[in-house]
Amino acid sequence: MGVYSDSLQQTLTCIVASVVIVVCLGVWSAAASEPAQAVVERFDSLLLTTMKQGEQLSFDDRYDKLAQRIDQDFDIRRIARHRLGDRWSQLSKDKRRGYTARLRESLIARYAHAYNHYAGQRFDICGLRSLGRDSRQVEVALIDSHGMRRVTRYTVARDAGEWRVVGVSPATGFSGPETARLMPRDTPKALFGGLERRLEGGPRV
Repeated sequence: MGVYSDSLQQTLTCIVASVVIVVCLGVWSAAASEPAQAVVERFDSLLLTTMKQGEQLSFDDRYDKLAQRIDQDFDIRRIARHRLGDRWSQLSKDKRRGYTARLRESLIARYAHAYNHYAGQRFDICGLRSLGRDSRQVEVALIDSHGMRRVTRYTVARDAGEWRVVGVSPATGFSGPETARLMPRDTPKALFGGLERRLEGGPRV
């Protein structure tokens, strides 16, 4: 009886272990097949680290840390082009570069100003949908210790094999003395709103 019991226990242990491995492989495969989500998760991880270091980092320190990641994972020029719509083609190259630079500074400054304090918050991917073969909308909830949620929607698109953020809605929506001088005057409350519809071939808004 003891030998049978031991054999049964070993068999059950093997089954459980196999199930765990299969589940983990499924999760890893899903993550690998959704690089758009990985881009957002990488940025959220940096935001969380920045928040946890809020007491040690100055505004400029946070700005510099976030700038490196945003320059790598955000297509600011494409964001600026979509933001201006038809007006983009009417601008000179210098004005395009100037607007893109101001928009970049504004976006980084908003994040640096907003994500400066940690009190048990966490990020949770709460939505993922396809906008086409090469674009995704990723929804992220910032959840505080009381369960309150603030959702940000990132539009992530692939270009030349790389997935980058090409839209954020709503904007981080914070302003203060550090950011006022950096914001383009026509920066909307919802940065780049309606980009999802344009990627799907819908009308411009």
